[in-house]
Amino acid sequence: MNRMLICLSAAILSLWASSCQKDGSGEAYPLNEDVVLNDVSYGSHERQKMDIFLPAGRNRKTTGLLVFIHGGGWIGGSKDDLGFDLSRLQVWKERFPDMALITLNYQLVTGSQNRYPAAEEDVIQAMDYVYKNLTNYGLSSDICMSGGSAGAHLAALYSLKHNPERRVKGCIGISGAYDLNLLYETGNSQARQLLEMFLGGSPSQVPHVYQQASPIHFVTAQAPKFLLLHGNDDPLTPLSQAGEMIDKFEQLDIPYHRFV
Repeated sequence: MNRMLICLSAAILSLWASSCQKDGSGEAYPLNEDVVLNDVSYGSHERQKMDIFLPAGRNRKTTGLLVFIHGGGWIGGSKDDLGFDLSRLQVWKERFPDMALITLNYQLVTGSQNRYPAAEEDVIQAMDYVYKNLTNYGLSSDICMSGGSAGAHLAALYSLKHNPERRVKGCIGISGAYDLNLLYETGNSQARQLLEMFLGGSPSQVPHVYQQASPIHFVTAQAPKFLLLHGNDDPLTPLSQAGEMIDKFEQLDIPYHRFV
């Protein structure tokens, strides 16, 4: 993965604060305060937790939300990888004064445990939790998703496969995997190993799983807008992953932007 690209993107997207620590139990939070909710549970598993930042001055008509999903090859990583601190919170507020942010964990593959579709189901569960609490958080329904690498895969999969009401308005994919059959064919040995761990075998062994887990197979004319960021020399997810998505978007006249 192009680490510099991820770091630059994370610097723009990451934030943290310690001004108002609460437990996310479903209460309404003061609109005139910065609010940070640590390790909010959206399920019973220890990995089913999210961190939430709600900016002061928000309102239910205009304040949007970005949901960020970490990378790590579906076997590692954490919502804490962005390294939130007060200084980054201030940068976020200056650049995106009317935008809240959520970062979430999901179950990671360990041996034969938590293979696909566990992570996909976690994202669905997390987003259901978020939708139910938008009013309590003082947020509008203007929601975008983003992620890096495996997180970009999960964000795109949700945005395309589980978004019939277009509740997600846009998706930002950073060095993501979108066509898992193609990735198995063109990726390096590490990519193939991760795919077999995540999906339970090769494309010839579990073809239906590869199809169901590949965002590209769920692109329709109703897809939200996409921004794709990808490195030219990414050893884990080749540039062709973004190229295949762009071809699909152009076929269906779906708005997109890309940065390589």
